[in-house]
Amino acid sequence: MFKVITNKKILIILAVIAVLAVPTVGALRRKPIPVRVVVAKPGELRVIVNATTTSTIKSEQEVTLSAQRTGRVVQLPVKEGDRVRTGELIARLDLTEEAVQSESALSQAMATSEETQKNLKRSEELFNQGMIAQQDLDAARRAAEVALSQYQAARADVSVRQEYSVIRAPFTGVVSKKYTEVGELLLPGKQIVTIVDPERIYVLATIDEVDVGRLRVGLPVSITVDAFPGEKFSGEVRRISPIVSGGKLETRTADVWIYFSKRDDRLKPGMSADIEIQITTLENVIAVPSQAVVEREGKKQIYHVQPPDARPGSVGEARLAPVEVGESNWIATEIRKGVSPGDVIITTPEATGLKSGVKVTIEQ
Repeated sequence: MFKVITNKKILIILAVIAVLAVPTVGALRRKPIPVRVVVAKPGELRVIVNATTTSTIKSEQEVTLSAQRTGRVVQLPVKEGDRVRTGELIARLDLTEEAVQSESALSQAMATSEETQKNLKRSEELFNQGMIAQQDLDAARRAAEVALSQYQAARADVSVRQEYSVIRAPFTGVVSKKYTEVGELLLPGKQIVTIVDPERIYVLATIDEVDVGRLRVGLPVSITVDAFPGEKFSGEVRRISPIVSGGKLETRTADVWIYFSKRDDRLKPGMSADIEIQITTLENVIAVPSQAVVEREGKKQIYHVQPPDARPGSVGEARLAPVEVGESNWIATEIRKGVSPGDVIITTPEATGLKSGVKVTIEQ
């Protein structure tokens, strides 16, 4: 009986030891974590600022002409893309019906004015003869003044209606949009065409408030336009808005006006563009991909590989070390302290299981 109990205890102890030994064996057999790396070396770093959203090409002169009176379009000699000169006819509205009404009102106002003038003259004669009182003369004079004012207003109304019936280009430019056609009845405020000056174009960009302080007028800008992939256009910062806009829950930004260095007739208002404002260019600095820099315990840190061997398939140990960062752009960050030329830096710090002290293998 005693021998049987002893054998069971031995089996239980062996089983417990086996279970406890499993993690240790697993740890010993754990595969190195695959990571990607770069070798640190001195080079050039272009410090740039990008817009928060896609920018738009605009024109300094852009106006939308609208109807100022009710009328039907009888002439519209322009179409989208047409160049127009200052004073050129854009549209003409029919005046037939309103002209009849206006002329009738003008004739009636003129007749009333003439009649009150005659009445005033008679009243003055009767007053001089002592046949009417001063208040009667004053009443006749007021009536004549009111009638004359109404006649002048009616005459001005006819002139204004005629003027509002003809819409002309306020400056030389291009018709970028047409909103109506011949035969349409327009109400006051209805849009007719939009005219832009294509020779005075710029890119309107929105810059995050954290970058606005780094900008100044005259900085060079690289511009890419979606309509012409692969091409780059040059420009410079001409204006920086003094106001930062944005609500409590929105990104706060400031508008920046960027003008092209050379005129290019292919560039048109309304096109979308991306911009890179060049703040400065640093020479002979060590920079690493920006995603390689992580923040741990309130400090900027980077994973090194020890020993520093960047050959594909080589195995090393990841070591997390603090660094001092400097300038940066969307791609790279300057490292002022903590990295030396030849150091192997891990660029995939988000790799599963990566932490200081673990084994890593260099990916192809």
